[in-house]
Amino acid sequence: MTSTEEQGEKLVRTVCHTNVAQGCSLLAHVRDGAITKIEPGDFPDPRYRHICARGLAAMKLAYHPDRLKYPMKRLGVRGEGKWQRISWDESLDTIATKLKDISERYGSRSLLWAMSGSGCLDQAYLKFARCCEGTFAGLIGFGDAAGPCGDRVSFGVDWGERYLTDLEKPGLCVFWGNNPAETQIMGIRMLMDAKERGAKVVVIDPRFTATASKADEYIQIRPGTDAALALGMINFIIEQGLYDSSFISNHTVGPFLVNGQTGLFLRERGIVPGRSDDHYLVWDTVTNEVRRHSDQGVTPALTGVYKVGGIECRPAFELLANKAREYTPDKVAEITEVPSDIICRLASEYSQRRPVASFRGMGLQRTFHGDLSFRAITALAAITGNVHLKGPQPPVLNRRAFLQAGGRCAIMPLLKIYDAIAKEDPYPIKALWIAKHNMLNQIANAKLVRDKLLPRLDFIVVVDLFMNASACYADILLTASSFLEQTDLMTPPIGNPGVHNYLQLQQKVIEPLYESKPDLEILTELAQKMGFGEYFNKSAEEYIDLLLSSGHPSVEGITLEKLKEGPVQVRPYPVPTFSTPSGRIEFYSEKLLGLGQELPCYMEPLESRRRPLAQRYPLSYFTTHSRYRVHSVFANVSWLRELESEPVLEINPSDAEARDIRDGDLVCAFNDRGKVKLKAKVHQGIRPGIVNVTQGWWPQHFAEGSHQDLTHCAINPAQEVVYEPNTALYDVLVEVERVREQ
Repeated sequence: MTSTEEQGEKLVRTVCHTNVAQGCSLLAHVRDGAITKIEPGDFPDPRYRHICARGLAAMKLAYHPDRLKYPMKRLGVRGEGKWQRISWDESLDTIATKLKDISERYGSRSLLWAMSGSGCLDQAYLKFARCCEGTFAGLIGFGDAAGPCGDRVSFGVDWGERYLTDLEKPGLCVFWGNNPAETQIMGIRMLMDAKERGAKVVVIDPRFTATASKADEYIQIRPGTDAALALGMINFIIEQGLYDSSFISNHTVGPFLVNGQTGLFLRERGIVPGRSDDHYLVWDTVTNEVRRHSDQGVTPALTGVYKVGGIECRPAFELLANKAREYTPDKVAEITEVPSDIICRLASEYSQRRPVASFRGMGLQRTFHGDLSFRAITALAAITGNVHLKGPQPPVLNRRAFLQAGGRCAIMPLLKIYDAIAKEDPYPIKALWIAKHNMLNQIANAKLVRDKLLPRLDFIVVVDLFMNASACYADILLTASSFLEQTDLMTPPIGNPGVHNYLQLQQKVIEPLYESKPDLEILTELAQKMGFGEYFNKSAEEYIDLLLSSGHPSVEGITLEKLKEGPVQVRPYPVPTFSTPSGRIEFYSEKLLGLGQELPCYMEPLESRRRPLAQRYPLSYFTTHSRYRVHSVFANVSWLRELESEPVLEINPSDAEARDIRDGDLVCAFNDRGKVKLKAKVHQGIRPGIVNVTQGWWPQHFAEGSHQDLTHCAINPAQEVVYEPNTALYDVLVEVERVREQ
């Protein structure tokens, strides 16, 4: 049921646009052009009929009394809060003039579009940046880039969860820093179903989370040390002979010989006389000679040392085993602060309670070396055969035709923006367009950005619903429509536990309120003024038709009209199992050879309590997600503020007692970058040595400062080689003290 009349109400099925990880459907009740309530929308598979508090409160975003109602231009200095109402024509004329002028003075790449979004039509911003030949920052580096870096190495794709998760009939579910009870709420239902079918549930996390409370076993690990735990488990499994030789031989680079002099895989070219192909070579245990891995009848060696052309070579699995030997149970216990007997028992269960579903939370990789944690867990799954070769695939849409534009844009990782603004390296950024993301509320080292970087920009445009932390610094402020006031196409969030594989239509529920406009309409009107209107000449529904016209089997027969009737499941289609250079799982990476990270390894967190910096700042600082917000969205919604009224700093009783802090006291968390003042919440659920503030609160919700004033923007060069550097939001040290009465 999508858009029908029932007892005087129109029922419109749409999709929650705010929670990209879930793809929850909503059924909006509309009377006289106004939403009266929202409930969960139906799915062909009833397991996916779901709604959370945020979905129920979505209508409060549309009807919020503080919504921006019309475009405005800044008066006075940025952040002063003085504004003048202007028309859409004046605002777009001003923007077009400024963008053209800045492009002429500094070059087109000086124009930066920084946006986020989960809908297909959100890519219109990328299309616009290409028309301007500017720079585009997709903002994945806001703490979610390290995991994709690791998965690009291992699987050749950004999100490899579909290879590691199976909630149908798992024998063991291991949650590595993953808290679906609060961050992937649809998945917790599937988890509980798996538990009822007999699966054991283990949660590995520094915090005792809501998911940990439902687990059969909770393992409290030292922050940022998950790679060491996974490598210790690999060591135990190899030592005990519990690995899956067949899976390693057939689906990983384990049997491929590695040149002992160069560290590169041994290939046929230059090794076998008369051969010029690039086939990977293995040592055949049947003929006792080097052969192609693809030859018939080959039984490759996984261990040993072999001379080929006078050069000592070893299979990649042998190199992994040698690396893992460094991680003995006692050493791993010392690193992780997890007892050695628990490490060995978990490793034994992991190899024997198959299939194992490994859920790697995004919080797990929000450390400086988070990519290594993802790679180590993948290697653990690979050597035990706990990898699913035929996971659900995303739909293949006609994105090329949708993105067709007159030029090309540069792609700039988020953490590179700092130097591009401050040092004009690799080129100057002088204009910033922020949309669908409260960037200045969420960005790392926010005080540096506000105080040092923003003043260097010539022009800032913000498109938003509210006067939030980003909007405050705009030169031109455009009022956006909520997702309930516009149409989009939502693809399935492939890979998250318990999430579906359906394409859904985000239908417009009500007409745009006040003078707000959908983002696509804003860009279409601006494109006309910029001189490339021919690339923005379709309506939202026409663009959706274009996206569905790829001709690919995954979307065969799926039309806009069918999507108006309800969600349509993406058809499975054959693809190469892995998109790595070898077509296999690569726990050995040639690309990272020069950095000494060709194999997964453990590296101490950048701001660890075992670093010298801890003498001044002895507490690890987390900023985890809340079940009541999606980043900063919903932070100002009254219904949800009744459930979580203000930000608090969670602290263990032992740490609180040492600082004379009691529950409810006003405290200050600080380091060299900044400080934040808020109330303390003292409880046992947080590990000693850690404090936590749920992220997404706006600056005005704190007594002083902001949760992002303490985080840093350090760049990991290994992640830069693979994909883009990650913002290590959970790799931060602080000190906390009670605020004495003045």
